[in-house]
Amino acid sequence: MGRTPTFLARATYRRRRLIDALRVMPVTGALLFLVPMLGAGVMTRSTAWSGVYLFGVWIMLILGAYLIVRNLARAPGGVTSDPLEAGPGEDED
Repeated sequence: MGRTPTFLARATYRRRRLIDALRVMPVTGALLFLVPMLGAGVMTRSTAWSGVYLFGVWIMLILGAYLIVRNLARAPGGVTSDPLEAGPGEDED
């Protein structure tokens, strides 16, 4: 017999993708923080502009995390529930 495909409900799938986005965010932030160092030896860059860039990235990461967590909190199980566990009213197969 062949394997039956796993089906996730739309809400569960969306929550898992939001959790994945939250997990990738620190790596993305680290890479964006390293961008000012890429051309450090080739071109002269103002320290003030690099500082503005770093604070801009920092603010964008904070806002992105806020928006993702806000969307997770609106999910039926809230932030702390596991999207793979069967909730009340869901059948376990």
